[in-house]
Amino acid sequence: MANRLSDAEVVEVRARYAAGARQVDLAAAFGIAQNTVSAIVTGRTRAAAGGPIAAPAARAERPAAAAPSSPSTPRRPPLTTAQCARIIDRVRGGEPRVDVAAAFGVSRFTIDSVMVGRIVGRDPDEAAFDDATLERMRDLHRDGVTQTEIARRMGTSQQMVSKALRSPDGR
Repeated sequence: MANRLSDAEVVEVRARYAAGARQVDLAAAFGIAQNTVSAIVTGRTRAAAGGPIAAPAARAERPAAAAPSSPSTPRRPPLTTAQCARIIDRVRGGEPRVDVAAAFGVSRFTIDSVMVGRIVGRDPDEAAFDDATLERMRDLHRDGVTQTEIARRMGTSQQMVSKALRSPDGR
């Protein structure tokens, strides 16, 4: 689609667009890409060629972003350690990962994370890390140990290690 238009063709593209032609139709007719037509008709390119230049279309205002505490789809509770154990058993037993994901109401990618140990589950009554554990995590991290490896050593998830390392009090 590397078709260079003459000034007369640029004027014709602009005139047809001003008369109501669609950009995709003009692109097909002149052998150019739709984004090239857009640049031509709005004057971002070839402004000196002449012809009517269209004002860029006004963008619709986006609604205000929802507060992070109230997502549009409710967040499901995190997987428990028992659920993670059942997921591992079912996948190792030969059940397809997509079927296991559907049964637990999570994505296949979550199942993959459970299988490689990035997600190990969390019990609802699980407390935040104690000060000694938190200090050990920080020491390991300073020594260059990855969050995934720290999580494996501590028996928790990489996400929990990440949260603990980011938070000033580790909670």
